[in-house]
Amino acid sequence: MEHHPESSDASVEEHAIPSLPVRIVQVFVSPAALFDALRRQPAWLGAMLGLIGISIALQLLTPVIVPEEVLRNMMEAQFERFVQDPALLEQQVDGAMSQGPIGGIVTVLIGTPIVLSLIAGLLLIAFNVILGGEASFKQLLSAGAHAFYIGTAGGVVSIGLLAVGAEITTLSPGLFLPEMEGFIGRFLNGINIFSVWICGVLGVAVSRFYPGRSVAAGTTYLLVLYLILVAAIAVFSGLLAGLAG
Repeated sequence: MEHHPESSDASVEEHAIPSLPVRIVQVFVSPAALFDALRRQPAWLGAMLGLIGISIALQLLTPVIVPEEVLRNMMEAQFERFVQDPALLEQQVDGAMSQGPIGGIVTVLIGTPIVLSLIAGLLLIAFNVILGGEASFKQLLSAGAHAFYIGTAGGVVSIGLLAVGAEITTLSPGLFLPEMEGFIGRFLNGINIFSVWICGVLGVAVSRFYPGRSVAAGTTYLLVLYLILVAAIAVFSGLLAGLAG
């Protein structure tokens, strides 16, 4: 049989996935093309390491470019949902400020692989085990590792707002609505617009990895789970605030 090296090389090149920087851009501008490539050739390790590296860099950069007073006010706003006693609140904030970015870096190192694996597992349960699809855990992990660059972009936006003095940590629907108290206020302010965007992009991944499944199917599934999590946090913080009061 005659061998055609040119044809073989062309086939390899055709099925090779783009470089990581190109894939990161694709997450934002052409996720369908990205997930078509990841379906053929899953790639998660480099994307995850890049995600962790950028997140750590942001943790280190935040105290450099954000005024200390703004950081302190931000932490007070976070802690006061759970701690009502002024003296204890001051103690908690002082402890967090003295710790610097170390806590955030540890959270990134440990939490990133766990969260990405959890999301891949939830998709696997819904669309493989329950609905009989055939995507692999590695494909779904690849999708999550790339989609979470959207969350990193959200972090950059938040840091930029903090750097100019805005005491905002989450871009949420609550910013565009009248101020609300109680569970509704905590729930709306807890929804991160970039997290909703991630759910939509992973919905595109579902549509490319599972023939016959729509973008809406994956998006709705993940969005419902995400909103349940936000609601649970809102209820929990309300209970703690009530007990502390």
